[in-house]
Amino acid sequence: MQSNFGITMQRQSLDERFNAKCESFVKAVLSCVLEERLSEMYSEKFMPSFTRILIKDSTKFMTPRSLEDEYKSCGGDVNSRSKSSISIQYEYDLKSGRITDLNITSGNRNDRTDSGESADRVEKGDLILRDLGYFSTPVMKKHVDQEAFFLSRLDSSTNVYDADLKQISFKELYNTMKKEGVEEKEISVYIGKETMLPVRLILQPVPDQVYEQRIREKTKKSKGQGRGQLTEETKARCRFNLFITNADVSELSMEQVYPLYRLRWQIELQFKIWKSVFKIDSYREMKKYRYLVLLYVKLLLIVVNLGIFHDLQKDLSRNQTKSISILSINKCMKTLRTSFDKIFTMLRAGSRKAKETERDIRKSLSRNHWLESKNKKKCFPDLLEIIISLSEK
Repeated sequence: MQSNFGITMQRQSLDERFNAKCESFVKAVLSCVLEERLSEMYSEKFMPSFTRILIKDSTKFMTPRSLEDEYKSCGGDVNSRSKSSISIQYEYDLKSGRITDLNITSGNRNDRTDSGESADRVEKGDLILRDLGYFSTPVMKKHVDQEAFFLSRLDSSTNVYDADLKQISFKELYNTMKKEGVEEKEISVYIGKETMLPVRLILQPVPDQVYEQRIREKTKKSKGQGRGQLTEETKARCRFNLFITNADVSELSMEQVYPLYRLRWQIELQFKIWKSVFKIDSYREMKKYRYLVLLYVKLLLIVVNLGIFHDLQKDLSRNQTKSISILSINKCMKTLRTSFDKIFTMLRAGSRKAKETERDIRKSLSRNHWLESKNKKKCFPDLLEIIISLSEK
C-alpha cells in the first residue's frame, strides 16, 4: 500500500498496527490537544459574573459488533445487527470555546449518571447549562456548595414549594398571571422534597399552540408507558417555560435567562456537524481497535478544526466595536474538512510556508462564512448582543 508519505506497507501489516497501543497513543494525543486553551471570550462584557459558562450534552450512535462486550447498547435502531453503542459526553466553555470534557462511554450510561460522576470537575464561579437529561437536585445542591451556579429547565416531576413550604399550584399561578396580564414572572421557591433547594423560578407562559403540542406529546408518552390521564397540575406546567437558577438577579437577570439558555442549542448544532460533515456515527464492521483509533482520529480532527474556528473568531471579535459578528460553525467546518491537506501541510511545513497557508485559510473563512439570521429568528450573535446589552443596564 503506497501512501502520500512515500511508505510502502502491506494491508495485513497496516491492520496489525491497529492495536491497544495504537488506541492508547491516539487517545493520549487527543488528551494533550484538549488541554490547550483554544481561544479567549467573544466579549469581555459577556456574562462577566461567571468564570466559565459550561454547556454539556451527549450524542449516541451504534457501533460495530466487535465492541459489544465493552460498549453496551442503549436500544437504538431495532433493525441494527449490532448490539453495541457509544455515548460521547461533550462539554465546552461558551466564554472561551475551550473543550472541558470529551469522554466516550457505553451508550447505556445515561446523562444523569454522568452529571453525578462529573460534578467534582465544576469550579467556583462556573455557570452550568444542561438539558433535563442531567437534572438532579442533589447534584445542584453540590454545585451550590462548590460556589458554582446552574441554569436549568425545571423537571416536570420535581415538587416546588413556596416560602411557607406549601406546594405551589401552577394552575393557580397561570390563572393569576393571565388575569393580571403578566408575560413573565419570577418567584423564590424551594425544589425537591428532600433537598429543599432554594432557587429562583422564572415562569414564561407559552402560546396556546405550543401548549396544545406539549399536551399531545405528553399524552402520547403517558399512554406508551401505560400510565393514566395527565393530571391538572401536569397540564398547568405545560403552560409555561420553567427555568430555575441559584444565580442572583444581579448576576443573571430574568430577561437574560431565556436568550442565554437558548445558546445551549449550539451544542446540538455541533453534534449535527460531527455526523453530517465528519461522519462520526457511520461505521462498517471492523475490528475493535481499528474502529476506536479511527473514531479518536475523527475527534482529533474535529478538535483541531474547532481550534482554528475559535481562534479566528477571537481575532475577528477584537476588531468589532459596535455589533458582534459570528462565523458560521457549519460553513467553517465544512470548508476546513475539505481543506485537510492544506491544514496538514501547515502543521508540517516551516514557519514561512505555514503562515502563508494559515493566511489563505483565514482569508477564505472570513470572506463568506458568516452566520446569518433565518426566517427572522434570532441567531447566535443576536442572542449574544441581547445578553450583553442587558448586562450593561
